[in-house]
Amino acid sequence: MTLPALILSALTLAADPMPVAPDAEPMAPGKFQPSWESLKQYQTPTWFRDAKLGIWAHWGPQCEPEDGDWYARGMYEEGSGQYNSHLQRYGHPSQHGFKDIINSWKAEKWDPDQLVALYKRAGAKYFFAMANHHDNFDLYDSRYQPWNSTKLGPKKDIIGGWAAAAKKQGLPFGVSIHAAHAWTWYEVAQGSDRKGDKAGIPYDGKLTKADGKGK
Repeated sequence: MTLPALILSALTLAADPMPVAPDAEPMAPGKFQPSWESLKQYQTPTWFRDAKLGIWAHWGPQCEPEDGDWYARGMYEEGSGQYNSHLQRYGHPSQHGFKDIINSWKAEKWDPDQLVALYKRAGAKYFFAMANHHDNFDLYDSRYQPWNSTKLGPKKDIIGGWAAAAKKQGLPFGVSIHAAHAWTWYEVAQGSDRKGDKAGIPYDGKLTKADGKGK
């Protein structure tokens, strides 16, 4: 099997576990088909080819504890540095979990206009922002789930704010989506400690909708 065929096969296998309803969520029509010949039509936009610097904001509720961008996973990994610091600062993840980190993230000092203007002065020719991390928390007004920044935490459309600021500065704007990892990356939230006085007590990832009422 050739390398392109292997890559296409891997992409197909990766997509298979994801149930989709094409009739309910049709893909937008476009000129590209799932083949290398079709993809060869692609032309890099002039603005991107000529841009020497772009800035990307990997910013969301995982930044609230200021302890690493994989905090939402590490806080559930017993014995890890992020787990230990979470215990000291917030308490046990069976009681104070990432849902609570989200709600403590208010983004009250976030000023996208000031920041994007600064990025442009620094020489940025385009700006990207993270729209969804591996925790599957949407940083925009998602029509698919209430697990998003307009319903929880800051109660703000983060992506909408970034997009408006980029438009004011005349910068091309894009978003990055990291949700492909969520199926495995976040399974640790479903676990529990293996030792100590909290051994066997489920982390808050096991909460049902009824359990989480008011939280």
